[in-house]
Amino acid sequence: MFYYNKHTNILDWRDFRNKLTTWPEDIETVAQIWAKAPIINNYLAYDDTHKWPDAWTLINEAIYCDISIALGMFYTLYYSNYSEKDTMRIEHYNIKSEHTTLNLVNLEAGKYMLNYHTGRSVNNNTLEGLPSPTYIITAKELPIKN
Repeated sequence: MFYYNKHTNILDWRDFRNKLTTWPEDIETVAQIWAKAPIINNYLAYDDTHKWPDAWTLINEAIYCDISIALGMFYTLYYSNYSEKDTMRIEHYNIKSEHTTLNLVNLEAGKYMLNYHTGRSVNNNTLEGLPSPTYIITAKELPIKN
């Protein structure tokens, strides 16, 4: 899904999404597959969502930073048969005390958070000291094609 040509990547992504049928177990599967994506620094700006790519452009370009990894997980779940897609949010956190940022995919009101630990989902209740998100992005702010 990440290392072939653009046509193959799109087909692999479609096949992967179609295999997601067991919830909530497949939330972990999404985290695991996106942990394999090659990552770079600074591709997308967290506060400039109108420039974020749609799902197919994201997969075609195959340029992944921390934000686009979160976006890829979001799109993967959104375009699968995941029944809770209306509750999904991408949340950007600026943790000043640690001089770091987080871009998390919040599922089911924090029951599952993706992109906190690579390849795993975590429960929001286990994330002690997490500040309020700086930005919250829902499907309404994204270039979603139905």
